[in-house]
Amino acid sequence: MSAILGFDHLNFVSLSFLLQIYEAQQDPETCSGEDDGPDDEGDSTTLYEPSTSYPKERQLAKFLDSIAETFSREKSIPPAGGQRHIRRRGNTKGKGAGQVSASGLVMANQQPTVYIAKNKGTDDEDKKLAGTLTIWIRAIASTGRRPAIDKDIVWTRLLSYNKQRLNVYAAQIESFSLADITGAFAEGSDGDARARELHSLSVEYKKEKSTDVLRRMASVAYELRYERNPAMLSPRSRKVRNAIYFLGRLRSAYETFKETAIELQTSFAKLSIVCLTATDSMQFSRREVEERIQLLAIRKGMPQLTKEVIRKALGKEPEISTHCPTEIQLFLHLEGNTSPEEYPFPYLGCSKKACWLCHQFLSRYKSKKTDKDDFYQTRGSHGKVYPLWHVRQPADPRMQFYLSTTLQDIQDLMNAKLPVVPRIRRPAQAESSANVTVAGGALKRRALAKQRIMESSAESKSSKDKTPILDDFVCSQESFRIPANGGTPHFLSIDFYRPPHNYIGNEPQTWCIPDLLVHIGARSTLSVSIAHSNWTNKNRQC
Repeated sequence: MSAILGFDHLNFVSLSFLLQIYEAQQDPETCSGEDDGPDDEGDSTTLYEPSTSYPKERQLAKFLDSIAETFSREKSIPPAGGQRHIRRRGNTKGKGAGQVSASGLVMANQQPTVYIAKNKGTDDEDKKLAGTLTIWIRAIASTGRRPAIDKDIVWTRLLSYNKQRLNVYAAQIESFSLADITGAFAEGSDGDARARELHSLSVEYKKEKSTDVLRRMASVAYELRYERNPAMLSPRSRKVRNAIYFLGRLRSAYETFKETAIELQTSFAKLSIVCLTATDSMQFSRREVEERIQLLAIRKGMPQLTKEVIRKALGKEPEISTHCPTEIQLFLHLEGNTSPEEYPFPYLGCSKKACWLCHQFLSRYKSKKTDKDDFYQTRGSHGKVYPLWHVRQPADPRMQFYLSTTLQDIQDLMNAKLPVVPRIRRPAQAESSANVTVAGGALKRRALAKQRIMESSAESKSSKDKTPILDDFVCSQESFRIPANGGTPHFLSIDFYRPPHNYIGNEPQTWCIPDLLVHIGARSTLSVSIAHSNWTNKNRQC
């Protein structure tokens, strides 16, 4: 897949990884209200309503969300256990859910076309269901009659298509006790009785895995979605209601399809549902991503990241693969692959809330068709940063510049979001006894040597500074000198003087200066080193 011209994709991916490491959860910045209870995938239990007073637009947004939820048929939590604490493996690596779907609508000459995209691409099962729903919705819109659910083969087809996801929710409900389920609804209400029936059905379904039992469970869960909460709703009860909401979501989507077909009969009689093909991924070597992350961290004044932190963020694969998310796939198709006569609906249906990067992209890009910022809306954002994200090259080359500038804006925002770590620069300390550092360079060494020569030969201009350095001469002694630079050893005469009266040294009061010639003989070749000293004591005697 060719990259967008003029944009550094490696830097963008590395920067998003760095942001995820330091602060993966950003401000959701949702344009919708709070969910009644999102689960650990960021799925929504409520449908977003656009900020408009037109009922048809609200109905279309609800329809698109229902389409996206229906085509997201697999859930990444394995159905066998169904425990709530099991989180998606993809989330720990920034890969997201196993299947995420999105839908968009284009209107041309009163003929709506719904496009469906999935994060891993659509397959034959998706295309078969799209064809079935197209014929079914057209028939309802043309006749104006709603089929009975107990005799509708489309409802049976939807149950079979979404069975893996429904099994997860059924297992979650079965894992709760009867007291937990009944406690989620007002005591003595219709919801209390239905909750008891649902728990009984979940136990039965665990044993038999009957389609008829699953069909009844989905219908009971759909009815419980609209039951009022008790006066006090505990966190445990809220988890129960969430599992019930999601189990009944397929039936809710089924009813939405029929309702939309009846309400928009004129146009939906010519509806088409099209599945988009999968997009290519972008590959980066693990080494180049690691190096760029460390470089970006250094530029921000951050401490070097450990190998464990890098491994946790990038995983263990030798290559890093990024993917174009479903919302961006739809966006690129609506902006670059549609004719001028086709007008896109300003809402993208999603099976879950958008990630932080998708939300920032859609809110900042200026639509080519409408010349407006923030044209495409979604049901909101969960605010998490998923780094394995890219925008593929568009079909329309005129979009290159706008995509590049939008991505650059997001990159600048990520830089601003990273925490600023103050760098404390302490003053350098001298490393040598001469109070200079060893790392000075040739120029510094020449300057110091010149300065020492000048100071040693200069005389004080002030009479107050003429303090005698040494007192009276005492004697001169011969010593054997062995040069450390490899020079020829030789004898050297050293003169000793008395210290001045104001001398503040710490030498002992008495000291005898030995004459080496007495002990080893004159001009001996014995290698004896005596330090060259300028200090003496008053009582030194020859």
